[in-house]
Amino acid sequence: MPVATAKPAGATAIRPFTIDTPDADLEALRARIAATRWPEKETVADQSQGVQLETIQALHAIGGQITTGARSRRG
Repeated sequence: MPVATAKPAGATAIRPFTIDTPDADLEALRARIAATRWPEKETVADQSQGVQLETIQALHAIGGQITTGARSRRG
């Protein structure tokens, strides 16, 4: 998976990069995301049992938008 950068690796500035991911890999990722099996809702209101189910489901929804959006930008 080639990655191209605009500056040497030692530079500390944020710099643009490109990544070439085969469509088949992206489709496989989307299928795995869509097949997510969710646990039951946590039994406490705090984060003592880990990340709240509602939070992780919201991130899951954003992840689906990102993988779809990346493909459309590639043209």
